[in-house]
Amino acid sequence: MSKIVLISCNNTQEPYPVYPLGMTMIAEAARSRGHQVFEWDMLFNNNSLADLGLYIEKQQPDFVGMSLRNIDSVNFNQQESYIADYKSIADQVRKSSDAKIILGGSAFTILPEEILSTIGADFGIVGEGEFTFCNLIENINSGKTIDTKIIHSTQPIDGDQILIVRRNKELTEFYLKKGGMLNVQTKRGCPHRCAYCSYPVLEGRVYRQRPVADVVDEIEMLINQYNADYYSITDSVFNDSTDEYLKIAEELVRREITVPWMCFLRPDYFKTDEVKLLKRSGLSSVEWGTDCASDTTLAAMQKDFNWEQVVHSNKLFADQQIANGHFIIFGGPGETRQTVKEGLKNIAALENCVVFGSIGVRIFPHTRMYERALEEKNINKDTNLLEPVFYFSEHVDHEWMHQQILESFYGRADRIYPGGMDLVKISAFHLLGYRGPLWDYILKKGRTRRK
Repeated sequence: MSKIVLISCNNTQEPYPVYPLGMTMIAEAARSRGHQVFEWDMLFNNNSLADLGLYIEKQQPDFVGMSLRNIDSVNFNQQESYIADYKSIADQVRKSSDAKIILGGSAFTILPEEILSTIGADFGIVGEGEFTFCNLIENINSGKTIDTKIIHSTQPIDGDQILIVRRNKELTEFYLKKGGMLNVQTKRGCPHRCAYCSYPVLEGRVYRQRPVADVVDEIEMLINQYNADYYSITDSVFNDSTDEYLKIAEELVRREITVPWMCFLRPDYFKTDEVKLLKRSGLSSVEWGTDCASDTTLAAMQKDFNWEQVVHSNKLFADQQIANGHFIIFGGPGETRQTVKEGLKNIAALENCVVFGSIGVRIFPHTRMYERALEEKNINKDTNLLEPVFYFSEHVDHEWMHQQILESFYGRADRIYPGGMDLVKISAFHLLGYRGPLWDYILKKGRTRRK
């Protein structure tokens, strides 16, 4: 048995604070194998390196696992890299103990060699960690020679192997106060081929669905054991072609669970009865994977839907008083002055929703955007992608585009650009008892307040 400290290194709260579910999954997997595991959340602990050092000194773990969620802010107008923060955390652990440091998480999986080299950890795990993390520790303890510092998770975990995990009680109370949301995963994998997206790199291109009963049992656990009065489904895309997501909604209705929740959806030709079912199951807010605002740019970004489907979806859900939030990226492949103007006109006509605008597409390896940037010589194979690097169409000037968006969005509380929402205001609303993303509050005029 080993003593392990797991650290959630995430410190961002935009657009809302996110419970470190990945860390908890690894913690539960390690405990099931007989290890003693402690969880440390940097956000919960005010990002204090001094407090972390004291905690590591007190626990004196054999291993420290660092969960890295994001590489940077992915915001051209407010660029912020988190790699230096992660290195500071690792340096603090080194000062406080002789524990071996193991990196993991979505950020590490995207750029493993570069991050391991920069941070200077002992090992790193690419992909899912529940089995691989424990296997690595047990191989080290048995004296087995480890031939590489970067270990790839080679066997995808089946949906029925993604177990219901207990949450950390202290952390659940903290995140409920910060945003009112705990989170649950219904499946892994994504078959869509959006040009910029790294989800298929992280989880594969095939859906691995969890049993419906397991998902709803976990939701009931969040409500009954942890007092969740709002939760989030964290799948990259909740709706799927096999309609498994509707079976989850049906089971929620059957069990009479009506606690509000939010999810990520792909625009489609939804039917009214499907949306009504989702509403009855508690769906309160949707974050749409819209990304572009014209058919030309949607096609160039390899989105497998059109603007008509966006309008159809937005109206159908708004008609059921489900809050719509759209995130639109301008300046990507296929963008021209004409498509910018067309896109802003489309957005202006999109009613009953909040739209977050941004410019430039963050380039990550193993994506179509990366290949395109190489082809167009925006980057080369030696470009350091640890620092934020953005793709812009050569057919539009980003300063002109910036001004066009500012003018179009001016004076509208439901149009957000160039930055995100004011975190001080977000925290204030949540402390007053408002639940869910702030666009829900804007659209519903405060009716999301907790009773």
